Amino acid sequence: MHNWSKALNLRTPFKISLVYMLVGSLWIILSDRVMGILNLSGAITIHSTKGLFYVLLTALVLYWWVTRLKKALTESDERYRILVEHSPEPLVVHSKGRIVYINPAGAEIFGAASPEELIDYPIMNLVHPDYIDIAKERIRLIEEERIPTAPTQQKFLRVDRQVIDVEVRAVPIIYLGKPAVQLICKDITERKRAQRLLEEREQSYKSLVENNPDAIFELDLNGRILNMNPATERITGYQQEELLNQSFCHLMVGEDHLKASNLFEASAKGESNNIEVAITNKRGYGVDLNLKTVPIIINDRIDGVYGIARDITERKRTDELLIKSEKLSVVGQLAAGVAHEIRNPLTSLRGFVQLLQTKMDNYNEYFQIMLTELDRINYIVSEFLVIAKPQAVSFEMKDLRKILHDVISLLDTQAILSDVQIHTTFDSDIPLINCEENQLKQVVINILKNAIEAMTEGGTIEILMKVDDNKIVICFIDQGCGIPEERIGMLGEPFYTTKEKGTGLGLMVSQKIIEAHHGSLQIKSQINIGTTVDLILPLDPNR
Repeated sequence: MHNWSKALNLRTPFKISLVYMLVGSLWIILSDRVMGILNLSGAITIHSTKGLFYVLLTALVLYWWVTRLKKALTESDERYRILVEHSPEPLVVHSKGRIVYINPAGAEIFGAASPEELIDYPIMNLVHPDYIDIAKERIRLIEEERIPTAPTQQKFLRVDRQVIDVEVRAVPIIYLGKPAVQLICKDITERKRAQRLLEEREQSYKSLVENNPDAIFELDLNGRILNMNPATERITGYQQEELLNQSFCHLMVGEDHLKASNLFEASAKGESNNIEVAITNKRGYGVDLNLKTVPIIINDRIDGVYGIARDITERKRTDELLIKSEKLSVVGQLAAGVAHEIRNPLTSLRGFVQLLQTKMDNYNEYFQIMLTELDRINYIVSEFLVIAKPQAVSFEMKDLRKILHDVISLLDTQAILSDVQIHTTFDSDIPLINCEENQLKQVVINILKNAIEAMTEGGTIEILMKVDDNKIVICFIDQGCGIPEERIGMLGEPFYTTKEKGTGLGLMVSQKIIEAHHGSLQIKSQINIGTTVDLILPLDPNR
């Protein structure tokens, strides 16, 4: 329509009608003359006046029709011009590599002061260097009439060389009678910037979750795991596919299952809180966790719950060691303060009791009980002194097999009276070890006495000795009553004992001796099955 309007502006309706009248009149007059010359007037009679009137009438009709057509085309052209000129979408028309038309919105997006500034401007000068090949390929497809239908997103350069992101759709057109390409553009710079910012934030949050040392997992409102980070796999020992769509509470131990369920339900109602729980790792050992749950709120609606679990196993062990150390310090201070003060009067009391025992015959049973209790008090004080007073230790190369045989010989009588048999299995290549012989004997005595006293109905004690990876491992296996699992962790604490008349100091002293030898004591037990004590000593105690 735009081209039609240009053509009609060159010829007014009056000129068109006048030309039509002249041509029609000449045709009628000249046709009559030609027929007269050819002597055809007799056959066909032409009335020139009537013909001229017809031409005049049709010229008036043509004038009216052309006037209406011009008006319609002018109005259409004006509407098209207004639509294009005031369109907020940039429009660019280029032909043979140069811009032939651009609307004001297009001039603004490309940084020109006016559309005229970009007329005849090379279109490739506006394309970002990274997208030159893409632009050329699209132009080639259009020229081959393989029109790309989908818009593309690419970078352009403004006149001031500022980079902008533009969504472009290319459409082939005929402009002023020549083939051209119309570009329908949309400035998406801000949208792309917001998208890049969103992607960066998502990557930042993802990095925070993926690289977090704490377990972070997402739960639906039914408590099922929807997603989890690598730390969750490391702490629980389970792979992601093993836990997805599973209830997170099934990992909890004992009463912690109910505690975790209550915590989740509170978070599903909008609360945030944390508790300490224990889980069973896939490999079978316990892991202590500080578990926190927070609601996932989307559009003011709770859509799920995030769980954040921190492994506090080592921290709890450290706290327990600190508490144990404090207890030892208290015991040491107590022992240093009162041991000697107690022992002196004990010596006097024992002497007087023995003296009275020789003077009086009827109370011998009571005197014996008093002596036994005084000996027991003296034994406890002796244990105190071992803890409180630094012992002069002289390490020498000794044979552990001989040390164990000596102790077994010492306790053999007590074992026989308790209907207990002691069997030994020692490797033949046990090397000598640098140790303090008497201290190790004390440790072995404590372990064997505990085993014998635990076997009230008799049985067998197996002692195995072997070399394992630069260490000597001595296993004491009894068939006693066993120790509850929850109490094993408390063994070795002062005054904690499972025996009716025990003090809890024997095992504590044994642990202290083994630590001085850079070794370790490991205790495993099952109720009504027995207890296994592993005594591990390094071949080189300085390592």
